[in-house]
Amino acid sequence: MATETKTEGFYGWWLLFFLWIVYTIPIGFAYYSPAVIYPFMIDDMGWSRGEIMVGAMTFILLFGLSAPLNAWMIRRFGPRTTLVTGGIIVVISSTLMGFLGHIYSTFIILSLFIGLGVALASMIPCQMIIISWFNKRRAMAMGLVLGGGGIGGFLAPQLISNVIENANGDWRIGWYIIALASVAAIITALLGVRNHPSEVGQYTDGLVPCEEEAILSVGRQKSRTHRTEVEWTVREAVRTRSLWLLVIGVVFSGLVWGVIITQAPLHLLDRGFDPAMAAFFYSLALGLSIAGRFTIAALGDIIEPRYLFAGGILCMLVGGVLFWFVSPEAMWMAYLYPLLAGFGFGLTYICIPTMIGNYWGANAFAEIRAIDSPIELTFSAIIAPIAGFLFDLQGSYLTILLVSLILGVIGLVAILMCTPPRYKTASATK
Repeated sequence: MATETKTEGFYGWWLLFFLWIVYTIPIGFAYYSPAVIYPFMIDDMGWSRGEIMVGAMTFILLFGLSAPLNAWMIRRFGPRTTLVTGGIIVVISSTLMGFLGHIYSTFIILSLFIGLGVALASMIPCQMIIISWFNKRRAMAMGLVLGGGGIGGFLAPQLISNVIENANGDWRIGWYIIALASVAAIITALLGVRNHPSEVGQYTDGLVPCEEEAILSVGRQKSRTHRTEVEWTVREAVRTRSLWLLVIGVVFSGLVWGVIITQAPLHLLDRGFDPAMAAFFYSLALGLSIAGRFTIAALGDIIEPRYLFAGGILCMLVGGVLFWFVSPEAMWMAYLYPLLAGFGFGLTYICIPTMIGNYWGANAFAEIRAIDSPIELTFSAIIAPIAGFLFDLQGSYLTILLVSLILGVIGLVAILMCTPPRYKTASATK
């Protein structure tokens, strides 16, 4: 029996290209770009940092809390329909933000809907499609597609910031650009995305079942990373120690990045950088996360992802320390903090879905993400307004950074302890 098959006609490789576009646009434009729009809104409306960050909180909060809805829509309608639905919500909400975002109550409501739209248009549906199409090279596929978020996060905020500056600070144009870009993502999803290989008469990894089993049987003896041999149910997964250690690690390690990415444009302005440089270094952290994401693509199927995850956390912690001391007089810090923080975030971000898929399989993936994403992103959401209000009270981000760094160390320990779970068969539990 042959253990390889020719995969030149495997649609999965084209699918990665289309998914890259579909994922890059909502993450780069709608998720990361509002942070460079907020300073212009503050100047125009006179809102405080704490007030503007309430909008950021509601955005991220619904991004996370909508995960159960995301999982339900994926099961009921499929990932592609979920992507398109989310894109439509982003288009409508961003357009309305340009017209009505100056009304504070409307700004909060629209932030909620944009968060919902981005959630449906990006992360979980794209990850679910990748896991359905790829097994043997799952980490590589995940890193390549989700690397688009780093590229979009580097380019889109700078584009929007420059356009707004050239329009004399008219922040509304930024929201219109987000809406227009989202239309392109919708069209790409409709034309190029397929939910499962069976829709085009193919199989996972481009292998027919007998070939896949032959390769897997050989691969189990040679694989350097854990791959579950059974398909877990979500009920079985939540009873494992590993899942909750993963949640703790993800939540606590992400707080430092949450402070950096939500407060960077304002913090850099406070430190004496001009708006263009502040937008550049903010985008640079996102852009440099590409290196971390592509590192997973290269190494995630060779090195156990939890070790890469731990390395990413360590980089973010060091980057967080440098972020506090950054200034125009110490430009090496201005370049080094985004390198470390961005690279570390890129590593951890791709490790999360990779570990879930490797530890518990494809069948339980969406439901597990529906559990961990609300917890993870709730903390990410509240960190922004807490940081903003603490700055309003103290005139400094020092307190929130210290707390985030301490919790990040706890997250590092949790990830190192997050070993692969053992599946308990019925006979083993008697």
